Amino acid sequence: MRDRATKLLRPLAVLKFRLLDLKYDGSLAFGLVAGAAIVFQQPLRHMLNAAEAVEQEYRLELLPALMVLSLTFMFHHYRKRQESRAAAFAAEAAARIEHERASELDELITFGRSLGNALELRQIEQALWRDLPDSVRHSRLSVLMRQRSGWRMLIQESDNAEQAVLMEEIVTDAAVRFGPYTEGTSAPVAMCGFLCFPVFANRELIGAALFAQRPDVEHARFQQKLAPVLAFLGIAMRNAQLLAESREDSIRDSLTRWLNRRGAIEMLGLELRRAIRSGKRPALLMVDVDEFKAINDRHGHLHGDAVLQAIARTLDGLLRGTDIKCRYGGDELLIMLPETPLAGASHVAEHIRQAISTMQPATAANWSQVTCSIGVAVAVEGERLPEGPIARADAAMYQAKNGGRNRVVVYDAPDDDDESQTRPAHLVALGA
Repeated sequence: MRDRATKLLRPLAVLKFRLLDLKYDGSLAFGLVAGAAIVFQQPLRHMLNAAEAVEQEYRLELLPALMVLSLTFMFHHYRKRQESRAAAFAAEAAARIEHERASELDELITFGRSLGNALELRQIEQALWRDLPDSVRHSRLSVLMRQRSGWRMLIQESDNAEQAVLMEEIVTDAAVRFGPYTEGTSAPVAMCGFLCFPVFANRELIGAALFAQRPDVEHARFQQKLAPVLAFLGIAMRNAQLLAESREDSIRDSLTRWLNRRGAIEMLGLELRRAIRSGKRPALLMVDVDEFKAINDRHGHLHGDAVLQAIARTLDGLLRGTDIKCRYGGDELLIMLPETPLAGASHVAEHIRQAISTMQPATAANWSQVTCSIGVAVAVEGERLPEGPIARADAAMYQAKNGGRNRVVVYDAPDDDDESQTRPAHLVALGA
């Protein structure tokens, strides 16, 4: 009999624990309790009668005590469930925060790797558009790079040209207000509704980032997210600058800041290929300073360097911005005039000769008149190699030197390429 009752009560015990441990609807729980009360109505009545008899015989209060214990157990179970739910919510929130941090870190690593592979400003711009972290991108950030001539916009929040001019004015004013470099960053400057963040590289201000102030953005948190982005960006900007300066130095003469021979030949080759498409050929001027060795011997090489620098400054103010200037040798200067006929090139050469002969630098007390000999040549139609026009201009320049110096000689070659191989050149002297 006892075994049979145990088998009947075991499913009810399992049901009881499930009710305590799992989340059921209130209506289902009420139905289960009501059904159990109906099933065990007779046993419960006998139990209550037995409990009443025990209370009367031993003068105990069993039912109130059981009620208190039941309520206490229910409250304890409810509190444990609430604590478990709160712990689950806290764990979920912590997991969400960690996931966001991991995602931000992954985006930051991708951005840093992309900037690490960017060696030119164009590549930095592409990295900004492609891999800028979403936490910063959604804030509509604008980034400008500092250059000698002003500021260069790398990424802009809008295509408004007037706003771009306004941003350049803002960063120009903010650049003088930035605080000192402190652990890779500095306090932003608020101007005209923008927060202007400095970008440092090697403790030097190299750029700025602009963020439009908004009431829905926590600026301290945004600055915390932005700091590593600007640190990566400053390093990439500086690397691009150093590479550009290195390339510039490799093709420019350190004394005159004109192109060296290598840079001039590359530019002349490009111009010749362009002339084949356009039909407008470039002209070349080969300029040689007369008696330059005697100047060095008489006054010293520093004076000779000053002469070359003075000539470079004079011609910089005389020639067009599109003209290509080169220090071809020690005292030989090569000037390329794109899309210039022979007559125009000869007039430019004569102006150069006169400007050099009338130079009077105020810094040199022992300055004496400097003259030059100039050879002029124009590329032949269909010519691709730069050595041809350089050789003709050089030949005309030597003719000018042999003819008495301080003059211009034009290499007047025929237009027909085939005839130019057999007919002698016409050397025409201009000026004296």
